[in-house]
Amino acid sequence: MKRYTYLFALAVCSFISCEPDDICLAETPGTPRLVVVFYNALQPENKKEVPDLQVKGLELDDVFHNGTSDSIAIPLKTKALITDFVFTKTENDVVLEEEITFKYSSYDRFISRACGYQKNFTNVQSERINTATWIESIEVLTDTISDIKTTHVKILH
Repeated sequence: MKRYTYLFALAVCSFISCEPDDICLAETPGTPRLVVVFYNALQPENKKEVPDLQVKGLELDDVFHNGTSDSIAIPLKTKALITDFVFTKTENDVVLEEEITFKYSSYDRFISRACGYQKNFTNVQSERINTATWIESIEVLTDTISDIKTTHVKILH
C-alpha cells in the first residue's frame, strides 16, 4: 500500500512541476504595420496602382517600399507619437513627392511570456504637409491598428 502511495505522490508531483513551453511561434503577430490602400480619385470604390511608388521614413531615410503597388504596409515608430513619411511617385519621368505625418497614441498588449508585448496604436490621424502634389485626399478608415488584415488608411490619387 505504501508503494502505491509513493507512486501516486510521485506522479502528482511530476504533473504539478510541469510548465508550459515558452516558445513564440513564427505565426505570432508582432507590432502591426499601418496598411495603406490607394484608390482612384475619380472612382473612389476602385483601387488604383501607384507607378514607381517609393515610401521613405523622413528622419530615418529608410525605404519601406519601392515599386508599383495599390497597397502597402508601413511601420509606425513605437517610441514616438508621430511618424513622418515621404510618398514619391514617378510617372512619365516626372517625380512628385508628398509628405504625410501620422499622429497616434500607443499601448502595449501582452501576448505571452515567450513573445512578450505587442505595440498597438490608437487615435490614428493623418496630416498632409504639402497638399499641392499627386494625392487628392487621405481618409483614415480605422483609427486603431491592432492587426494587418484591415485597411487603415485610404489614399485617393
